Amino acid sequence: MKNKRGFEFSFGWIFAIIVGAVILFLGIYAAMNLVKQARSTGDTFAGKELGIILTPIETSAEDFNKPTPISFPVETRVYNTCDSLGNFGSQKISVATKSSLGKTWEKPGVASTFYNKYIFSASTIEGKSATVFAKPFNFPYKVADLIFMWSNNDSYCFVNAPDEMKEELLFGNVRGVNFTSSPTECKKGSKKVCFSGLTGAGCNVEVNLASQSVKKDKQTVYYYSDKGNALLYGAIFADSGIYECQVKRLMKRTASLALIYISKSESLAPRGCSSNLEGDLSAFVNQTLSFNSTIELRSLELSVENIGRTNDALSCKLF
Repeated sequence: MKNKRGFEFSFGWIFAIIVGAVILFLGIYAAMNLVKQARSTGDTFAGKELGIILTPIETSAEDFNKPTPISFPVETRVYNTCDSLGNFGSQKISVATKSSLGKTWEKPGVASTFYNKYIFSASTIEGKSATVFAKPFNFPYKVADLIFMWSNNDSYCFVNAPDEMKEELLFGNVRGVNFTSSPTECKKGSKKVCFSGLTGAGCNVEVNLASQSVKKDKQTVYYYSDKGNALLYGAIFADSGIYECQVKRLMKRTASLALIYISKSESLAPRGCSSNLEGDLSAFVNQTLSFNSTIELRSLELSVENIGRTNDALSCKLF
């Protein structure tokens, strides 16, 4: 009988321990899920807020706006996703924050989608702060403000950069960018951006000013050299895939704006202010709508220059 009661006592304790462990596990699991859900919600709002913060940077970009530092409360990853599908394509921003609870890094929150932003950066930026600045892109009329963004964990060394770029970045006091005349003079760990045909020497980015091309991560992209070199900055700071996608989106916007200027020209003609640009702009619409790769920017240069030159000669300019 004693043994039987002893067995019953032991079984009761074992059963209680098992039940308690299950309840404890469920409690911890529920708590972790709540933490995970809270992190996801917070990261979603952070992505939306980041997009909102970038808006005044765009609207203040006349030629070269003052670089703006952005600080995050904790170590943060910003994911930049570009989609060229649709009428204007889309810019998506999502955020993930580092935490000591649960996994160090969870999946990013729900991406915030924007149809009028063009952010040129790496596909993933990580750090507690970042630097952003913006420049307008003209082709030949203003198409959009382009935003350039990188983590303050990264530094760039511009080797033999053009004087106008050097003056612009130095004037803007851009953090994380310095200039040298030789790759060997770059700080250790910095990303070397080499101009003037320099190759090798550990150059991470090779800029060919003659062919208006940028080689990065074994991929070559092309840019249009407007007076502000906006696309050149984009090719330097953005991943190649992000850059190609954003330029495709810009060409779609360019085509839509050309249609607006055609309508404007037609409405001004009866008032004795004809531009005679309707035919050139119509052809330009077809060219930009069929755009597939940045190498095609070369074939658009002549049209851009002709339209811009004709507009500049008008007494009542279209743009």
